[in-house]
Amino acid sequence: MLAEARKWKGYKEGASNHTRFGEWYATLVKDKSFAYAAWCDEYVSYCGYASGNADVVGQFAYCPSHVNWFKKRGQWHKATETIEPGDILFFDWNDDGIADHVEIATAASAPGATIATIGGNTSAGTAGSQSNGDGVYERTRYRSDILGFGRPAYKASSTGGSKPTTPETYKPPTFPKGLAPNKSTPSAKTLQKALKATGWMGKDVELSDNYGPRTQKGVAGFNAKHGLNDKGKTYDPAIGPRGWALLFTLAYG
Repeated sequence: MLAEARKWKGYKEGASNHTRFGEWYATLVKDKSFAYAAWCDEYVSYCGYASGNADVVGQFAYCPSHVNWFKKRGQWHKATETIEPGDILFFDWNDDGIADHVEIATAASAPGATIATIGGNTSAGTAGSQSNGDGVYERTRYRSDILGFGRPAYKASSTGGSKPTTPETYKPPTFPKGLAPNKSTPSAKTLQKALKATGWMGKDVELSDNYGPRTQKGVAGFNAKHGLNDKGKTYDPAIGPRGWALLFTLAYG
């Protein structure tokens, strides 16, 4: 598992979050949108598959579903001082009790506050988004950010693929008709929560029904990164159905 994970160290995503891990998962679930979705769990799942551990690692694109899968198998743990190499670590950056990122432990817990990991869809350093970055990196994480971890029952030796589990897919909420800059109906709060979850809006910004300047700035940045600007626009603060679906998949998928 770790050998497969490290093989992809330095891998970078393409335009609009496109990755080979997403392509693999999209083929698995027969849904092309997953080729452009949040891919931290797709990366972990792919490494499990490619190393012959799909049946014990699971195959997911949605971190909370993956957490529940480990819980149902009796393989969910909270004591971060007992982490071992190969454990699947789920992070809660928002302190809301919901897993929003996943990585693989590359070393056992040692005295101190940190743990060594490798993960996808993250950033090389602390300056970038930790759950919506651009590649696969080895990192040192604070154990206090870990919601919990799954411990797969790895085989002593495993090569090739194995039978996949049934994936659970994420469906974004329906795009609210009429949502637009400088309007308060429909409310922009749900959009703002997704922007916060993906790092496009500060956590300290108070939620508001109004689709105001801060919401517009976050959406414009998101649109620019993912090539979603309307034709001819270099600054596009309006979220459309396609951007809405991608944003929510990146935030919660």
